[in-house]
Amino acid sequence: MSFVSTLNEYCNLLGCSSKDLAERSGISPSTLSRYRSGRRTPFYDGESIHKLAAGIVSIAQERGVEGIGTEEEVVSELLSGINHSSTSFSRRLDALMRKLQISNVEMARQVAVDPSYLSRIRNGRRSPADPQGLALRCAEFIVARRQDRDLLRDALQVPGDDDGHARSDEEAKELIARWLLDR
Repeated sequence: MSFVSTLNEYCNLLGCSSKDLAERSGISPSTLSRYRSGRRTPFYDGESIHKLAAGIVSIAQERGVEGIGTEEEVVSELLSGINHSSTSFSRRLDALMRKLQISNVEMARQVAVDPSYLSRIRNGRRSPADPQGLALRCAEFIVARRQDRDLLRDALQVPGDDDGHARSDEEAKELIARWLLDR
């Protein structure tokens, strides 16, 4: 079950509104609304999951709802619906851009996305609609910036052939894209 489905199922079981859960969990109502609609997903290992779980368990106890489980069980259930690879993608893209000193504006221009969208992906507030396509476009741009190859190899340990270099631009693009996608 997806994170959105799991969260909404908990709200239905508890008979609670988004406002109730937002107040009890300490998460803003607008953020919770985005979680419940699927427009936003919390970080896989972020504190929002724990806040939500604490709020869910607290409401269940207050209302005498049985079978919700412990806070740890609720965390586990919520996490089971989150795509861990999108969090990994966000962190890797952010690390890559930081190490290579590429700004959001510069990368966004080269990969044909809005800089604010790219910023939200980098900080984990959004998942890319097409992670593979974005990874490939980012990789193409980085390969075109030949001065970054040694930084990639040294700082991010992107693999290559025996001497640590990709044999061709196409191979370098593929290696970088696979690294971004954690494959």
